[in-house]
Amino acid sequence: MSPTQRKLPFNLLKKHKSLRELVRESKLKIVNMEIKTFHFNPIMVNTYILSDETGEAVIVDPGNCQMYEDEQIREYVAAKKLKIKYLINTHPHIDHIAGNPWCVAEYHPQVLMHEAGMPIYKKARAYAVAFGLEVENMPEPDHYLKEGDVVTFGNQHLKVFYTPGHCDGSICLYSTDNKLIITGDLIFELSVGRSDLPTGNEALLQQSIREKILTLDDEVTILSGHGDPTTVGRERKENPYLVR
Repeated sequence: MSPTQRKLPFNLLKKHKSLRELVRESKLKIVNMEIKTFHFNPIMVNTYILSDETGEAVIVDPGNCQMYEDEQIREYVAAKKLKIKYLINTHPHIDHIAGNPWCVAEYHPQVLMHEAGMPIYKKARAYAVAFGLEVENMPEPDHYLKEGDVVTFGNQHLKVFYTPGHCDGSICLYSTDNKLIITGDLIFELSVGRSDLPTGNEALLQQSIREKILTLDDEVTILSGHGDPTTVGRERKENPYLVR
């Protein structure tokens, strides 16, 4: 068992640092995009709602699986008067897709994910039981994302990187204008994703990080699937789990 598989990928006990706090501390700038982070379900997945001045928005990795979590999304979307255009899953693990049925029923967005994750996605209810969760049948994807695709909402553009290693179907979403990347469970603050789950592969995970994350500028903000925001520069210098 590798060090990656022995450790916890993030510290559940520490206080989450908001993106606003990170931006203030590191003097990064987010250009005309508002990012709301929710921490949902027992596994504390980071669910992101991205929006801009047009009112169009996307939900990334809806982990909501309780009524009070659903209500948090409903209240935020209503307060901001958002139109949810897309629902995007960075990968098909149950903690990142548990809210798909509710979000689709509530907002009717197009569901976007990578096709390679479908074998796991189709077994969502079985995986949910293993984690003590109850979920409805998953909605079918409207479109499969692939390397190089660009997801556009409002005035925003998210470039898709295919980044297997944590599991098949894993993607990252990169905003060039805002210098930020949403990485799912590929990399965390001073840690990396597990590779001991079905279709995980340590060599592929390290390759994805090396080729798709560490090639970005140091100041690019990393928004992970769990835990606090970080930056490419910090992980390049300090992450003890990267193979150099």
